[in-house]
Amino acid sequence: MKQHLPDTIHFASYQFLHYIIASELAKKEPNKEFKSILVKLAAHKWQEFTFWKQFAAKQQFSVSKIYLITIKLLRKTFGLTFVVKYIEHQEKQLINKYKEILPKVKDKELQKKIKESIEHEIEHEEELISQIKEERIEFISSIILGINDGLIELTGALVGFSLALQNHAIIALTGIITGIATALSMSSSAYMQAQYEPEKNAKKAAAYTGIAYIVVVICLILPFILFTTLTSSIIALLSSVMVIITAISYYTSIIFDRPFKKQISQMIIFSLGTAAITFAIGWGLRIVFSIK
Repeated sequence: MKQHLPDTIHFASYQFLHYIIASELAKKEPNKEFKSILVKLAAHKWQEFTFWKQFAAKQQFSVSKIYLITIKLLRKTFGLTFVVKYIEHQEKQLINKYKEILPKVKDKELQKKIKESIEHEIEHEEELISQIKEERIEFISSIILGINDGLIELTGALVGFSLALQNHAIIALTGIITGIATALSMSSSAYMQAQYEPEKNAKKAAAYTGIAYIVVVICLILPFILFTTLTSSIIALLSSVMVIITAISYYTSIIFDRPFKKQISQMIIFSLGTAAITFAIGWGLRIVFSIK
């Protein structure tokens, strides 16, 4: 008789979910090398699933179609690296649970098999995932540079302009000019920097930095075009900043396996801190120069 183990339904359910995700992604993967990696990953997940299923009271497992559609959208939007790293992040939490039940396993042979499963899970999957080399990840530093600088510089500038100028059209126009000029400057800097990195394509580094900056410019300028009052525009601006910060912090925390709270708190401090300083400067200039 098999020894009853806690959380085995949970373990089997997660491994089945990850097996289905890897299998579904493999079906639609255009890159042959990535497809091969996903097939191997799916085979490994199936092996883990069948191991834990034998101890589970539940024997029938299913996956939500809505969840699978969401995963496929994430693949298209954020790339394959993000999705497999997201799965890996869940696996690490699962492995900690495996380790918790080890002391409760009386059968020495079973205990050995669970230890082997843990080692295989860590080593084999990390090796497979490390083989996925996407261009967007290669240039992630350029993308983050464009987004971070766009958020920090333009948030502060737009808040300062709002207090100093008090006119939607002028604020939007000034923001666009400032944004485009800075985007070109950032792209030039990224190009020059990449020329000193032999393995990096300077033109692509410049393009990724500039495009990321322009996307932020569009997101932050829109509130001053869509809303009729400065208060609404600034609230919408700050809301956009928070959405972008949350999204990019979560993305980078998954990709680079870093604490999400630390990532988001740093970006909030820099972006909103700059906005607060320029708010004060704009207010002070209005009073000093009697701008109405």
